[in-house]
Amino acid sequence: MTRLELERKLRKAGWTFTQGSCHELAVSPDGKKKVTIPRHKGDIPKGTALAILKEAGLS
Repeated sequence: MTRLELERKLRKAGWTFTQGSCHELAVSPDGKKKVTIPRHKGDIPKGTALAILKEAGLS
């Protein structure tokens, strides 16, 4: 899964994003949860992508 695909899923769920130097910070719609997304070339490893989605409460 690419970073952009992961961001689309989170944006569709209402998450907003702020940019850091090497990572994006996703903030939940209610502002209580924060998830970091690596901004690297290529695909995000499957386990990492699944962990980010799980932490965000998505499947």
